[in-house]
Amino acid sequence: MKVLKKFAGMILAVCLMVPMIGTVAFAAEGVLMFSDPSAKVGDNVDVDLVVQSNSGETVGNVEVNMTYDPTALEFVSGEGFTADGSGALTFTGTGDGAELRETMTFRALTTGEAKITVDSTTASLASDEALELRQGSSTVTIAAADDGTTSVEPSGTTAAGEVTDIVVTVNGTDYNFSEAFTGNDIPEGYSETTLTFNGGERKFVANEAGVTLGYLVDASGVGSFFMYNAEDATFSPYIELSISDTTSIVPLSSADSVSLPESYQQVDLTVQEQQYPAWSDPMTPRYYVIYALNTRTGESALYQYDTDDGTYQYFIAPTDDTEESSGAVLPGRIGEIIGNHIMLVLAALAVVILILFILMIVFAVKLVHRNQELDDLYDEYDIPYDDEEDEADNKKADKKKGKKAAKETDEDDDYDDDDYDDDYDYDDDYDDDYDDDYDDDYEEEVNSRSKKSGKKKKGSSSDDDYDINFIDL
Repeated sequence: MKVLKKFAGMILAVCLMVPMIGTVAFAAEGVLMFSDPSAKVGDNVDVDLVVQSNSGETVGNVEVNMTYDPTALEFVSGEGFTADGSGALTFTGTGDGAELRETMTFRALTTGEAKITVDSTTASLASDEALELRQGSSTVTIAAADDGTTSVEPSGTTAAGEVTDIVVTVNGTDYNFSEAFTGNDIPEGYSETTLTFNGGERKFVANEAGVTLGYLVDASGVGSFFMYNAEDATFSPYIELSISDTTSIVPLSSADSVSLPESYQQVDLTVQEQQYPAWSDPMTPRYYVIYALNTRTGESALYQYDTDDGTYQYFIAPTDDTEESSGAVLPGRIGEIIGNHIMLVLAALAVVILILFILMIVFAVKLVHRNQELDDLYDEYDIPYDDEEDEADNKKADKKKGKKAAKETDEDDDYDDDDYDDDYDYDDDYDDDYDDDYDDDYEEEVNSRSKKSGKKKKGSSSDDDYDINFIDL
């Protein structure tokens, strides 16, 4: 029985202890960390502050009280940070996740190690549960400057962490002009200078080509350099694109200075989260043309961007050659119109040539038909052709010449016979005597030869030769 009582008492004691354990509340745990950067005297240096919850829950409100050595570090800026100038620094902020990260910027004043320590913290989760932070610290290592300088005085032109009240608008966004930059912020190839701006001497940076930059800070306290145009006191985004080992270009937003053929269409090109006007030819969509400033020469020109290779090359606008060639042939407004509408002009010229060719064929066909009709008309009325008339005339002329020649020949014959007979009229008696004597002699000679010939035949029958003597008259 006693054993049962003891066992029941133990069970009752355990049941009473369970509610007591459930009511004990433990605070959530987290960690507060800092980065440990390095810098040179006179340069700006960024230090990161990070708050994390170990459970992965969203971090709520956080307040951190810190101290630093004001002789080694000069506070410059940081969203949510407040400095009193004597070394006290306070951060307040609210997280939106399991980690809250912010950056504070200091200026290095002297060589050595400068520590940033935590005095106290207050933190909670988004659920209002307390957040216990395991605290850390930061050590900034500062080396001598490139020129050997080991210490510098705190900046006196602009209060630490402050910007001027000069408002500058760039692409619809308002910025405040600031001189709170140091050598660490200045881009390579630039050096600090002063210019007259907004009624006073202000700090800018410039390179050897005359490209000038100003430092602007946005509403969140983030500062960056913008290109400054001294002619109209305006600023434009500054993005430097390297195109070779010695040359870089800065895209410009001045689209009015660009002249390209009508085939190029203007578009927006995003370069490092900034939009710039660009031009593209639909026939070559791989390439874009932008207007940019050469930081080596200080001259503005067109550059071609190759989207496949991601490279930039100097670009010569084809309109220059077109205008020169059209102006040399047809100067003035006509040459400009032809140059801008060369394809339409060529098409119209081709149509004119085709029409002339068709007209030439039509006229040739009509000429052939007319000749055929004339031939039929000549055949119907037996009209001689021009060549036949010429041939007939030639025949008539030849016939006349022949008759004339024949007449002259007859006249000559008449002249010879009559004149000869008249001039040389032989004596009839002489002729009769001569004829009688000639006849007698001829008969005797023939008879004599006949006798000789008969004797020879008788004496030699094989001899067929004849001996004929001709008598000269």
